[in-house]
Amino acid sequence: MAKDFDTRAHRTLQDAPSALTVEDFNLWYGDFQALRHVTLDIPAQRATAFIGPSGCGKSTLLRTFNRMCDFVQGVRTEGSVRFAGTDVFSMDANALRVHVGMVFQHPNPFPMSIRDNVLYGPARMGKLGRAQADELVERCLTEAALWDEVRDKLDSSGLGLSGGQQQRLCIARALATDPDILLMDEPTSALDPISTLVVEELMGRLAEQHTLVVVTHNMQQATRVADKTCFFYLGELIEAGPTSELFSNPRERRTQEYLSGRFS
Repeated sequence: MAKDFDTRAHRTLQDAPSALTVEDFNLWYGDFQALRHVTLDIPAQRATAFIGPSGCGKSTLLRTFNRMCDFVQGVRTEGSVRFAGTDVFSMDANALRVHVGMVFQHPNPFPMSIRDNVLYGPARMGKLGRAQADELVERCLTEAALWDEVRDKLDSSGLGLSGGQQQRLCIARALATDPDILLMDEPTSALDPISTLVVEELMGRLAEQHTLVVVTHNMQQATRVADKTCFFYLGELIEAGPTSELFSNPRERRTQEYLSGRFS
């Protein structure tokens, strides 16, 4: 089993309030049930990793948190997902996405300048003065560990950046609306090892101010970045707990088999 806990000092979960609460949640794509009776708390200002084989439901649940599932035809849900005490399905989806941002597997900067990429969300929400906009761009790019690399080319296209820089630009864009929660769906799977390390270090810093939920197939990455890890299999949440405990002493047989590579 992977044991790589000393690259990041994971913080206790006991004192962390819940940022998201999932209760007896089920989701269907047409006749196919993708999630089955999931009950889970996502701790605030901590990083939570979802692991499990492909098709196990981890990305489906992640995308439910900011209603991205709304874009899939034939979706039906039962149970509840609550943010700030309110079921997300009773909220305006656009308002929810201001508070719950998303970073996707493949970097997807918009075909516009680096500056306009960062300002895209705030500009849609309302007018920003030039001084406010400049301050926001610098703050978000700094928080995304990109400012020093692009400060002299803010008017250049975001598409001209390297893959790792593009992903950090997408993180800066997500941060520009000051979200409470940042969802990351395999954010380093398309990146080289050096860029992966940079993004992982960034994730560790972001979790000090934001709630992170990360889907990853890389179990070593989960040990490096996550305070809590959740193992999914065939649409069910099999086991969840502090990352060090889940990897060193899993309680469930299916978790043990997955971590030891006996199935994938």
